[in-house]
Amino acid sequence: MKFRSAYIASALVTAVAVASPAAAQETDWSQRVTNSAMGGHVMGNPLAKHKLAEYMSYTCNHCAAFEKDSHTALTANYIKKGHVSFEIRNFILNPIDLTAAMLARCGGRTKFFGNHRALLLQQSSWLKTFQSTSPGVMKTLNNGTVPERLKKIAAAAGLDSLMKDRGFSASQINACLSNKTEQDKILAMTTHATKTLKLTGTPSFTIAGKPLAKVHSWTALRPNLVALPQ
Repeated sequence: MKFRSAYIASALVTAVAVASPAAAQETDWSQRVTNSAMGGHVMGNPLAKHKLAEYMSYTCNHCAAFEKDSHTALTANYIKKGHVSFEIRNFILNPIDLTAAMLARCGGRTKFFGNHRALLLQQSSWLKTFQSTSPGVMKTLNNGTVPERLKKIAAAAGLDSLMKDRGFSASQINACLSNKTEQDKILAMTTHATKTLKLTGTPSFTIAGKPLAKVHSWTALRPNLVALPQ
């Protein structure tokens, strides 16, 4: 019986030792979202060997195209496996862009990438709504405090309805648009993009903090990821 017990114990230890690496490999890092020191949202392994960041605008049609073109391949082939993390950073171009960026941050880090994707996939719709706003309403958008202006823009573009469809209440939406701390993070990322990195357009990308020259699409970015060591 002692021999059998020892044999079973040994077999269990061996099984655990064999199973552990496999279990680690099965981790889906695309389900992990953290915040960077700069205030961006990071999808993937926080300790990933390669850190990819996108500087983007919610009113940039090329950014919407990147989200559509890259989402499945980038998530499955790089982020999910844990050797590449992907951070979204803001490069604000105009007031409606700031409004959308503030709303993307509603609900905290666990809601961010869902909000981000919804805003970009529906970009053409809410931009069209905003562009069709009457001249009379347009004249009022610059009146009031910053939160008041952002709320007017959100209503004019139908962004408040988009967020309500995602389960946010009117009071939650208003609180997000009034959050000065989040606004400061967004604007600081924009300043870093323009003043420190000298980026001139969106989307722009960095790997390990270094800008990738002439890379503004999934087609252009993909070869840079393929070349990364595992």
